[in-house]
Amino acid sequence: MPDGPSGAANNSRAQGGYDAYFGTYTVDDEKGSVTQRLLGSLSREHVGAVLTRDMEVQDDTLVIRLETTAADGTTVTRTLTWRRVG
Repeated sequence: MPDGPSGAANNSRAQGGYDAYFGTYTVDDEKGSVTQRLLGSLSREHVGAVLTRDMEVQDDTLVIRLETTAADGTTVTRTLTWRRVG
């Protein structure tokens, strides 16, 4: 039975693949990577996952990149950019 106002069993997938998660992380400055351990997620099957991604810090900007493959087989680079303000 669907659970949620949209009628979808997993609302994150129904909204174009959006997901949110939280957990702990460690940074490896030598390798330029960050490893996240997911303690909670909108997608239940992601709880407990360990994700390692490339990262780069320049001045007040942190960029995290993940090379992945789209459903059609093409390579996709997903990028998350954080900029310190104030």
